Amino acid sequence: MCNHTPAPVVMAFLNALFTAFDDLVEAHGVYKVETIGDCYMVAGGLLKKDADGVNAVTTDPDPRHAHKVLAFAQDMLRVARTMAMPGSGGGCVELRVGVHSGPVMSGVVGRKMPRFCLFGDTVNTASRMES
Repeated sequence: MCNHTPAPVVMAFLNALFTAFDDLVEAHGVYKVETIGDCYMVAGGLLKKDADGVNAVTTDPDPRHAHKVLAFAQDMLRVARTMAMPGSGGGCVELRVGVHSGPVMSGVVGRKMPRFCLFGDTVNTASRMES
């Protein structure tokens, strides 16, 4: 797409697509880990609302975490069918969805622009599924 579509058009398209996915994150109670290029990674069962209604890392397993991730993925595919890919003559976005499950370690790293990060073999495997 980037070879034949102007960069501002690509960025506007990705922003619209990822904003729609961000809305699904809230609806399904999953956590958006990151976006790298055109990859969008989420985790299920990582957070829960605390007494104040704020998302907090949980150590209690969520028995529905896999269901939440799969329902999110199904809705991603539904949204993708409604969005035209720039430069495709009206063709819809095509997605590949991969799901991996396992333990992770999380924490805030860095002092300059600190980030909440996930670590571990589960994250590495999920990341490799994208390539």
